[in-house]
Amino acid sequence: MSALATSPAQDPPETINQAGEVMLTQLELSPLTKRTYRHGLNALVRYFHSSAGNYQAADELAPVPLSEITEETLASFNVWLREAYPDSYMPPKNAHSHAATRTSRTYLVAARRLMNWLDLRDLLPPGITYERMARRIDEGRGQRREGYKQRKVDPEVMRVLTHYLRQPLPEKPGMARLTLLRNRCLMALLYDTGMRISEALALSREDVLDGRATRLRLVVTKNGKPRTVFLSEDTRQLIADYTRERQDSLRAPLFVSHRRGLGRAISPSHAWLLVKKAAEAEGLYASTSPHSLRHRRAQDLLNEGMPLEWVAALLGHQHPDTTRVVYAWETEEERLADMVATYGRSPTDVASPTESSRDD
Repeated sequence: MSALATSPAQDPPETINQAGEVMLTQLELSPLTKRTYRHGLNALVRYFHSSAGNYQAADELAPVPLSEITEETLASFNVWLREAYPDSYMPPKNAHSHAATRTSRTYLVAARRLMNWLDLRDLLPPGITYERMARRIDEGRGQRREGYKQRKVDPEVMRVLTHYLRQPLPEKPGMARLTLLRNRCLMALLYDTGMRISEALALSREDVLDGRATRLRLVVTKNGKPRTVFLSEDTRQLIADYTRERQDSLRAPLFVSHRRGLGRAISPSHAWLLVKKAAEAEGLYASTSPHSLRHRRAQDLLNEGMPLEWVAALLGHQHPDTTRVVYAWETEEERLADMVATYGRSPTDVASPTESSRDD
């Protein structure tokens, strides 16, 4: 342990959560800056758990051992932040990058300060240095985004929505009733509009006019370009049912916590947890996520014959090729299979000569 390490009377931190708190007590920062840094370090904890698929742990900010830190931590966290905190006022520099928002930049600064603090106290895992971690961030800048992966979506993914619709609504007003109304509303909105989860969680009650709006102009989007989505009557009714029982301002977030963090917008990890719980209860693929509802919507529209370029516009893709590669491949496969079944012959038919051929 170096001279800068914690005092002998104080055990060295063993988790990122503990280290963050110790660092914040030692840094001479304003209360506002400390609060902002704490949010950033909480985001770092959520990143670790979300990357491992542990969304409940992410929501609970469960401890993350320092041994989980790798040389790629800061670079990967930087990418995660750009996805988690989109900003319509800072468009990407090109089609293959996402602009860093003020929030994501500040949160990354907090994480960098923590890694540097740990390095100075010899608390990073063996072989890991802050300098090399920081160089990994610079190394990744300007690189093209990795190719999209074609992910299989459970054909029964809509049971995530019906799971919550089937649950009996508590008659007594209160936390349990509001929570179920919110979950129904969120699942329906994600499918109906094809929104990304970050876009849905950025909405306010005012944006949807408590269910009276038939269309929404999204300004907080992944690529920074505004787009319009449309609300069905069913979804508008679920929004109205939910907001009617709320006691907060029209400017409040649309999807808020009714338990811990009362009145604050739920986090992306909490939304993932809601989908995961429903998927597990319904026996769906383990990979089912909020994005699966967006995927299902795109496929349904393509299956119904909606032109690819219009599906791309609804989803907010800059290029229809993205829609084709990520979403249209299953639709095209089904159509190809139908053509093969219509025009092709089975191996048995081919191997068995017809009566006419025997006569010949």
